[in-house]
Amino acid sequence: MTDATADGAAGPQLGEAVALLADFLGAEPLTAAIASLERGLAGRPAREAGDLAAERGIRPELLVAALTVRESLGRLNDLIHAAGILLALPHILEDGEEISVRPSLAAGNDPLRPFDLETDRRVAEFKLARWRGADATRKRQTFKDLVMLAADRTGRRAELFVVGPEPGRFLRTSRATAAWALDRTPHARRAFEETFGSLDVSVAQFTARHAGHVRVTDLCDVLPPTVAAALVR
Repeated sequence: MTDATADGAAGPQLGEAVALLADFLGAEPLTAAIASLERGLAGRPAREAGDLAAERGIRPELLVAALTVRESLGRLNDLIHAAGILLALPHILEDGEEISVRPSLAAGNDPLRPFDLETDRRVAEFKLARWRGADATRKRQTFKDLVMLAADRTGRRAELFVVGPEPGRFLRTSRATAAWALDRTPHARRAFEETFGSLDVSVAQFTARHAGHVRVTDLCDVLPPTVAAALVR
């Protein structure tokens, strides 16, 4: 099979998989569907489990479709991150400002490009995730970005773009230590200790003492209203 043939087959396969998933998910919210399946299985003889699955539309084709979509769209976060930055740029860049380094549009930073955006006037990081309560990983990532922005010594403005008020509130008020927040990012720990000293300081103390110059901006105030509404949905 040639590459062209393989590429041609991938499109229809993905389209069919998305359509099958859309039909299943459109019938009722996924959480409700799974809860209904759980209740239906309770007290049912094992031999009837397959019948229940079939009744509720859980067929081999559905699982194959879900796996196909996950494989094909597994980097959807990269698209969200890239689109968010690109749509924000016209609203945040100033007249005459130039993007000086190839930006890091995908989610996660290239070691050779430490910031999502570098211009001749600013360095910036973008966090497109909405916080929903159990956000330990997001807290760590946000604080790590704040540390790296605060550690920049080029004299450019430093900006951290987030979604909603929760990230800014965490940075201003959290008593969690910098040691906890950076325990999974060794390179950020090293940068912190080399630039700011002991990790035995709270997130709030660091934000006030060392990162007061880093501007934290809610992307909902920057992006088009339709996007802002979708981000906080």
